[in-house]
Amino acid sequence: MSTSRYIQVRPDNVSPDATISFKSGFPVLSFTIQSQQGILDPTSIRINGDMMVYKDNASPPVPVFVDDAAPQVNMNNRLGVFSLWDQLVIRHNKSKQICEHIRHYNKYLQSYMGATSSRQDLVGHLNESCLTQPNSDAMFRNVVASSTVAQGVAVPKSFSCHLPSGFIMSGNRINLSETSFGGIQIEIHLSPDSNCLFSKDGGVVGIEDAHYELSNLNLSCEIMDLSPDEMSSSMQSEGALEFNTISSLYTSVNTGNAQLQYSLGLRNLQSVFMTFTPSENINTLTADGLATTYLSNADGSLVSLNRVQFLRGGTKYPCEFDMTGNTNGFPQNLSVATISNFNTADSQLTKQYLDAILPEYMLDRTSISPMNLNRDYVMTQGLTGEEYKSIPDGGAQFGLGIRYSQFNKGQDFSTQQWGCSIDSTLSSDSPQSVFMFFKARAVLVWNSSGIQLQT
Repeated sequence: MSTSRYIQVRPDNVSPDATISFKSGFPVLSFTIQSQQGILDPTSIRINGDMMVYKDNASPPVPVFVDDAAPQVNMNNRLGVFSLWDQLVIRHNKSKQICEHIRHYNKYLQSYMGATSSRQDLVGHLNESCLTQPNSDAMFRNVVASSTVAQGVAVPKSFSCHLPSGFIMSGNRINLSETSFGGIQIEIHLSPDSNCLFSKDGGVVGIEDAHYELSNLNLSCEIMDLSPDEMSSSMQSEGALEFNTISSLYTSVNTGNAQLQYSLGLRNLQSVFMTFTPSENINTLTADGLATTYLSNADGSLVSLNRVQFLRGGTKYPCEFDMTGNTNGFPQNLSVATISNFNTADSQLTKQYLDAILPEYMLDRTSISPMNLNRDYVMTQGLTGEEYKSIPDGGAQFGLGIRYSQFNKGQDFSTQQWGCSIDSTLSSDSPQSVFMFFKARAVLVWNSSGIQLQT
């Protein structure tokens, strides 16, 4: 008869009582689930700990107080503690073979969490476990800040977050026996402070050394113990695990005729989605570099999407037609008030974007709405626009994407070049950083000779 137990492991590279941060030279956390007699449920894996945000690097550093003078420090509300995870690496413990490696992990989660989590999730269980909030103001008051200046009490915020990834969420059970799959190692690369923290008020004087710290870190998970007979029957010295893995590419565009073309070498591509951020907002305290904003020019004008094409070998595929944005043909330099009179949420593009993250028939909840897809909220950046910081849907969220798969059978791009053509009114002085995520079917094969990842 099988029984379940829960284990807790400390980081391999950090002492139990250590306080760590990117600033102090601890950019990587490593946890090892050792080989043992039992079956691991990867979906039960949680990273637990406490987080504090400080305004400076004094000795001791000064926490962020809710009533302190500007400028103040904030974090992305839709991500919470996920803002701090820059990369996720999962390895086979014995061979050290990489099972999955997701770069720009926080940017990936910005899309994934927004598409698959509702407003109620952000203020409910994700708020409790991952420190998410419904909007920017709530994030500052409830997570980043610690009491008041008069009280002077620095209160860490506890978290217990899951790790969304193809390998972990595949539904596969892992036999941890030494003669079967064995143990796994999980690496989390921390994000630089300037990439996950930003000024709440626009100014940076006095917060140049703003940083976060983590403490009391551990990994917990559920392991099922089997009877001797059950364990014997499940012992396999060779086998295969199938899952959807995520790979990423980064580039920038500064032209109204952007041509993205890559040789992916993927045989079973399920979908592609991408998000955009003004390049000047990356790795700076002046702006939220993790936001997924709509395309806008440096002068604040709207970028009209005249045509979007996804290509395979230079041919339109799978859509044999041009997708266009609702603002195609709009006069430029429209005021925020004028924009509000139009439906400026791109319905067709949004549908394809959501479908690329999770097929529509599986999408039973989302926080993407006309509210956070409407460009009038995006355009308040750089203006007064306090409503942008407090709307309940958490601010702008825009992306492009396309789904290739039907019933988990994707498209072969092993010999055909993948491409995306974006015809817009983007000006050359407004470079946009583009984060592209490719979901592909992978097979992890192991035997007595070792382990191999096939994509």
